[in-house]
Amino acid sequence: MHKQIWNFLTGAVAALAIIVSGAVARADGFYADVHGGATIPWNEAARVSSDIAPASANAHTNYSLGWLAGASAGYQWDRGWARGFASEFEFTFRQNHIDRIATSAPITLGGDLHSYAMMLNGYYRFLNSTPFTPYIGGGVGEASIALNNARFAGASNLGPFGGTDAVFGYQGIAGVSYPICPHLSMAAEYRYFATLRPGFDQTVAGQDVKISPDYYTNNVLLRAVYTF
Repeated sequence: MHKQIWNFLTGAVAALAIIVSGAVARADGFYADVHGGATIPWNEAARVSSDIAPASANAHTNYSLGWLAGASAGYQWDRGWARGFASEFEFTFRQNHIDRIATSAPITLGGDLHSYAMMLNGYYRFLNSTPFTPYIGGGVGEASIALNNARFAGASNLGPFGGTDAVFGYQGIAGVSYPICPHLSMAAEYRYFATLRPGFDQTVAGQDVKISPDYYTNNVLLRAVYTF
């Protein structure tokens, strides 16, 4: 009986070793991923101006915890002089609810801010003999940012305020990946994503009003990566 148990355990360990060795085997090639997680903006500065008061006023924006989802496709090098490098094209959607935009008193209440980011990213992966692969990276691109359904405090009859602007975006990336089977790995990742300040213009009660909030976000996400 003990011999049978020992043989079973020996076979199980050998099988696991084969699976892990196959999972960590690496080769140059294309990959694709889907990712999702939480986006946490800073409670950021904003500028507010109008025809009545053309000199912009300093304000701040209070956000709630938001979410993100996206996909990427790229190419990774695991041999030769470029070993460890990867590059990809990424599309990610982010959304956060806005509690208020205010100076000493609220200017607008509610609404949401969302962005569609198209980024070109580069990575360096610290390849090693373990299944865990730490990596760092960064990216640049364009983000289309939209403000929706913000309402002026104490003036609900004015209707919602909103707008869209396309601005330059950039990000820093750090994470670690782990293979769960051949061709498929999971990664836990942090991204600092920010853009140049967007501006939203709208005519309100016959006056041009412009609101320009900063957009800096901390993002924590999981990635499922398939290598071809």
